Amino acid sequence: MKRSVCSLLALASVGLILAGCTETSSSSTTTGSGEEITLTWWNDYAQTGDSATTQRYDYVQSVIEAFETDHPNIHVVQENHNSYGEIAGDVTNALSAGGRNLPNIASVYPDNAVIWDETEGAVLHPEQYFEDPEIGFGDTYADIQSSIEAEKSGYGSGPLLTLPYSRSSEAMFINETVFDKVGEGACGNDSDPAVMGDLEKYTAPIAASTKVAYDVPTTWTEMIDLARQMKADFPEVFANQRDSQNMLTAVPICYDSGDNMFITFCKMMGIPYTDEASVLFNNDDAKQMMIQLKKWNNEGLIGTADQLPITNAEQGWHEYSTSMVNYGKVFILISSTTSGMYLGVDGYRAGVYQTPTIGGRDLEDATFSSSVSQTGEHYAISQGPSLVLFEGGDEAINRATFEFYTFLTNTENGAGLSNTTGYFPVRASSNDTEELREIIDAADDTITDKSNSEADLTAKTNHYKGCSYQINEEYISQNDYFIATINDKSAATRSAVGTMVNTIFDTVATTDSEIETLVNNAFQTAYLASIQ
Repeated sequence: MKRSVCSLLALASVGLILAGCTETSSSSTTTGSGEEITLTWWNDYAQTGDSATTQRYDYVQSVIEAFETDHPNIHVVQENHNSYGEIAGDVTNALSAGGRNLPNIASVYPDNAVIWDETEGAVLHPEQYFEDPEIGFGDTYADIQSSIEAEKSGYGSGPLLTLPYSRSSEAMFINETVFDKVGEGACGNDSDPAVMGDLEKYTAPIAASTKVAYDVPTTWTEMIDLARQMKADFPEVFANQRDSQNMLTAVPICYDSGDNMFITFCKMMGIPYTDEASVLFNNDDAKQMMIQLKKWNNEGLIGTADQLPITNAEQGWHEYSTSMVNYGKVFILISSTTSGMYLGVDGYRAGVYQTPTIGGRDLEDATFSSSVSQTGEHYAISQGPSLVLFEGGDEAINRATFEFYTFLTNTENGAGLSNTTGYFPVRASSNDTEELREIIDAADDTITDKSNSEADLTAKTNHYKGCSYQINEEYISQNDYFIATINDKSAATRSAVGTMVNTIFDTVATTDSEIETLVNNAFQTAYLASIQ
């Protein structure tokens, strides 16, 4: 699996910082004043040959080298642990072994930090350094305050245990060439294999004569009505939607993350999910919501990335959702705001919009309690990896760890990381740098279906990234961002509801009775997995 589209991206961010890193072991030796300290950071970056992860690794290495130049007695080593889930598991294993191999920093989701803090007391509480006269934020705190407050909101009344690092949310990506088409014929042009080489190739969907221009949906009633119309307007694309493994070979709407879908829908509809102490999703309103989603899935209107064709059964890999858009097999994708980086394929244009709102009225056959919002209130999940800092057993190490965080996320470095990864910076001032201003302004550029040169591809992907940045600003101004309330069971809860959505979508159940039984059983299994 690789992000081959990235091979043509001309990312300029690394030019800001000198490259390099000191390779040392995960240890520290005190030498009194100016003691030698080595910090280890577990993340998911690696020089693997995959262009996206290598670019991120190289950029972070350049930041580390600049930090070490300013702090010659502090050395930072980044260590690849493949994914946020594996990082969390490895941290838990290290704590179980007495914490001897614990890193100083880890890229994780905030849910995990609660357990490590409550059961092991291993988490460094960073707020103690915010106003430190030597290493604190000082006059720049206002610049990062909104990101800190968003991070802290998930902890409720509990202490802040993680720090914001690279933020993202979800956006709706559409095949704008499909949306604009009127009448029969091809929506765009097939990618030219001779020009595109190893890049993903678009096969232009063929519309029927009934095709009219589509409006961009803003509610799930509009989404589902449009999905049904898409199936009628593109009979060849959606004629046989399931392969021999019951995976979706084509679907009008793909919601990339099943757990994000469930959590966000609960938030917009006012359905309980978690609070500071409890797991609350196992309720009748949430079940009614999933019954309706299952019916839409049965109808072939919507699926998740885990229902896309299997590309490696041994590894459990499915086709990328962005690849399915690039192939002309998905017309509407709700995915991470970083996904626009992968939609630069020749032959069609994408559009980037806010996610649609869902309320009780949008779910056709479901009946909800009076407490559920009928119209829904728009929310967008705040996601992306946070950084947890661990107690280093020595105040000098703890201070060095926090000082590295402030350097890593300063205005210039935050802008460079955002340009390299597509994540939003945690400091507002990063958006005003020349580097990011150029990307943000690219949202106003006019693009065409064609992107068969490096310059055209870069212009197209910068346009999509710029659109995502503009949506980020809209979400902030509308106060749309939320983080599901964190407790010591929330990490297991998120995993359980993601598995639950997959189980409900993947299991054959067609009658109302079969669907209701399936949903009830899946919820009970997920709830038990959450509270154990």
